[in-house]
Amino acid sequence: MRDKQVMISLVLALILGLGAAFSARSWLKQQIPAAISAKAVETQTIVTMQTGVGVGAILTKEQLKIVDWPKSYLPEGAYSTIREVEGRVVKMPLTKGDPVREASLLPKGSQGGLVAVIDKDMRAVSVKVDAVIGVAGFVTPGSRVDVLATLRRVDQKNKLPYSMVILQDVRVLAIDQKLEEAKKGEATVVSVVTLEVKPEQAEQLTYAAHEGRLQLAMRNPGDRETVKTRSTGVSDLLPSRYRSRAAAPTGSPVEIIKGARVSMKNY
Repeated sequence: MRDKQVMISLVLALILGLGAAFSARSWLKQQIPAAISAKAVETQTIVTMQTGVGVGAILTKEQLKIVDWPKSYLPEGAYSTIREVEGRVVKMPLTKGDPVREASLLPKGSQGGLVAVIDKDMRAVSVKVDAVIGVAGFVTPGSRVDVLATLRRVDQKNKLPYSMVILQDVRVLAIDQKLEEAKKGEATVVSVVTLEVKPEQAEQLTYAAHEGRLQLAMRNPGDRETVKTRSTGVSDLLPSRYRSRAAAPTGSPVEIIKGARVSMKNY
């Protein structure tokens, strides 16, 4: 009887021991990956956007926040303290949660607003537009456009109008006073478009706006080619049978008959 009790005790002890070992093994299996994971994902604090901002905005403390970021995925040029970026000017739109990087900021000391987006050696010139000139409201900041002008030939006596492309591949800096594209790409009726041009182009644009009528032609964003064009006048639009008369050189003599008197006059 005693031997039987001893045997039962040994079996129970063995069962309990195996159960404890199994439980310990399961616990270790759960803890080891967690420990390895915690060790593998090292983080570092960086500055990100608390709110979205547009081009030319001056960053404030309220727009920024510090977050932990996986060290192995740190954005290039990221900052670790708000003090480093407070007061800096943004040169591209930033949305909520975006890391603040050196590449997204203008050099220290830069001014905010429109001046922040004008390239070196370029000028910003504003011209009045209407819904048609502004391509039905779809011209937005960042668009590339050609500028056409319709003027009168002041060098000719008849002063016939003609149209021509005066500027190509011009960047739109702002519409009215907005430096950002409208959300969802909807049309925006504007009254002023600000274009980025070279100094000599600024003269051409100003003269054309004063003496004639401007029209903008939108370009494909990937199209940067300059195309050789020629001006278009009334003779280019008339049927061929009328072109010789419409295209007659200025100053051609015309016979005028008044009763019995015949005279010649240049037009």
